[in-house]
Amino acid sequence: MRRKIMMNKQDYVPKPLKEEPLYRLHSVDEPGISPLYRVHINGEEQKVYGNEFFHFTLPVMDENEQSLTVEVTVLDDFDSFRLRPGTGKFSCERDGQLLKLTIPDGDRVILELDDDLLCPLYILPSVKIAKPQNVTHEFRKGCAYNIGCLELKSGDVVYIEEGAVVSGRITSRLADHVRIIGNGILYGGNWHKWDENGAEQMIVPILGRDIEIRGITLLDGSSWHIVPTACEDVRIEDVNILGKVITGDGLDIVGCRNVTVRNSFIRANDDCISIKAEEFQDPSGCSDVAHILVENCLFWNAEFGNALEIGYETRCDEISDVIFRNCVITHCEYEGNQSGGVLTIHNADRAFIHDIHYENIRIEDAQEKLIDIKTLDSKYSRDRSRGMICDVHFKNIEITEGIFPVSIIRGFEMKNEVCRPHDFHFENIVIHGRKIESVNELRMVKELCDGFHFR
Repeated sequence: MRRKIMMNKQDYVPKPLKEEPLYRLHSVDEPGISPLYRVHINGEEQKVYGNEFFHFTLPVMDENEQSLTVEVTVLDDFDSFRLRPGTGKFSCERDGQLLKLTIPDGDRVILELDDDLLCPLYILPSVKIAKPQNVTHEFRKGCAYNIGCLELKSGDVVYIEEGAVVSGRITSRLADHVRIIGNGILYGGNWHKWDENGAEQMIVPILGRDIEIRGITLLDGSSWHIVPTACEDVRIEDVNILGKVITGDGLDIVGCRNVTVRNSFIRANDDCISIKAEEFQDPSGCSDVAHILVENCLFWNAEFGNALEIGYETRCDEISDVIFRNCVITHCEYEGNQSGGVLTIHNADRAFIHDIHYENIRIEDAQEKLIDIKTLDSKYSRDRSRGMICDVHFKNIEITEGIFPVSIIRGFEMKNEVCRPHDFHFENIVIHGRKIESVNELRMVKELCDGFHFR
């Protein structure tokens, strides 16, 4: 049942935006039913989806449920298994092909078999979101929908009920007080070939205020999944993003202020989260970025991209007050090409990037760099001057297993321009149980940069 994927390394190929999918969705089963797992929760069988890279189920809990009793039947032989994240309070017993789990507090759980990263099961519970009274676009349980591109207006409420699968994109422009909520799926897999990217971004609010995205799962988009652009007061909570193609960023925060991301899971084959300022969606995306909080989230960065990224496109004057805290990175897989990392800033344009905080971050597998911070001129650059990076804080960062990755912090020097990032603060950095107290102990390469402070 475990399929061995024979494929070439994916390449990014720019493609034009499509107005229609490759094919229409006719059934909620068309995203693919898992051939490997069967799942019962509290005695009730769950729908388990699966593709070439992962499998998942989306149980919905009542508000007063304290824990879930989960039975997973694996329909293939396996020797070993493990559950992630390692911080979880769940318990598990094995009886042949049957795994019995108890999951407290609606926690998300990742089941891995025989250290195989191409067939994990994501168990992603969520609390039931009731249909609000003022719904303007409703998608009902058990139904498949083809919406093309749905453009929202101020005050619109999109409700995707548990068990609904909606194929398409959702956009808005100058629309305030927009809500996209529910426990269902927004699907993009029928807009691109299974191993190729596309140009279609799935949720793109532009120049809006008071934007809420809550509870839904975004599956297999052909490009970036959620892209608030030049927006203010954005709340993204209890969301799952499951991407599998190159350029399939999970969440790109573009030229925004006052954004909160909480209690979400992102599996992306590119950046899980990237904070940017660029003009691809609209010229207003080249706005300053400030007051971004990402907390209590779970991440899996597959082959390409970075886990928690600022950059590369930084075409604004300032990016500041960004906080990543209380997060777990289960995997940051190996990319190569001198790229890829867990905690990364790539300032490839003019922005002054400062007051960046990484706090209480647990990393269970870092196959690429731990820290990768660079001021550089790259293929993504459009500004002709480089921006400064300073006042970056790392506190309570832990790598629990896997390799001891290198880190890099590098400035920029050309004949008429020198830019030296400075003032990096490290407090309680622990790798494989050992507290790190110097640049050398961190296995860091530093060039054209100053001010390293360890506590």
